[in-house]
Amino acid sequence: MKKRVMVIGANGALGSDLMVVLKNAIPAVHKDFDICDEDQAREAIKRSEAEVVVNTAAFHRVPDCETAYADAFKVNVIGVRNLAGICRDLKIHLCHVSTDYVFNGESRTPYKEDHPTSPLSIYGISKRAGEQALAAYGENYSIVRSCGLYGKTPTRAKGGNFINTMMKLGNNMEKVTVVDDELATPTYTLDLAKGIQALLNADGRGIFHITQSGVTNWYEFAKVIFDYFSLPARLEPIPASQFQTSVARPAYSILDNGKFQKLTGFHMPDWKDALMRYLNDAFGSQSKVSQ
Repeated sequence: MKKRVMVIGANGALGSDLMVVLKNAIPAVHKDFDICDEDQAREAIKRSEAEVVVNTAAFHRVPDCETAYADAFKVNVIGVRNLAGICRDLKIHLCHVSTDYVFNGESRTPYKEDHPTSPLSIYGISKRAGEQALAAYGENYSIVRSCGLYGKTPTRAKGGNFINTMMKLGNNMEKVTVVDDELATPTYTLDLAKGIQALLNADGRGIFHITQSGVTNWYEFAKVIFDYFSLPARLEPIPASQFQTSVARPAYSILDNGKFQKLTGFHMPDWKDALMRYLNDAFGSQSKVSQ
């Protein structure tokens, strides 16, 4: 990427991998400026002389969104609207990262970009509203929807990821239950960063789906982790209807990468290949990890 790129949320899981992949990118974190403060954000972006801004910042603690909905909308909608207007005025391309949670999960074929959205949660509603704010106030932009992100760098808000949670539970519980009827394609942030790089290089505009290839469920995903570390707990599948949660989640979150692949020629690796590379990169040949 020869253009001067700013990565907002550069210390997060995806942002840190974007900083690796996009050579000489300009890092921007919350202490540098707040996207919810339009004047502050405008001054920082203008001063950076960036030609492209990639926004990974979000309020993405899904259960917390149900109660802290004002904060969710402030970051996921107002912050995005601010960036849209700033980048429009400064003639900057804005690439914004969104989510599979904009869909209700009732489809049984992979979601294309133009499939009607119908989010089930405040998180999904706020992310979809952010997309709409970008479309309304932006000019030169792209939106990247992905699914189930995990990476080597913990997110500032969430801390660990699904793999870290499984490691901790697997070492400290007798039995761990994971849902087996929610289909998804968990995506390694390093692979997504490379996908975003390919999209920017191809000068992509509009909405694109970029996830790992293939289909899995969270139980099958967890089983790979348990086997890799030889975790002592007993892993058992359960239906989502028996899993206690305060948030409705899509039962089907498979996104169609076809539009992205056709434009860029870039093929995202299979979910299991990505997970094994992540485990080897992050943990080497460890068979057990104490948490």
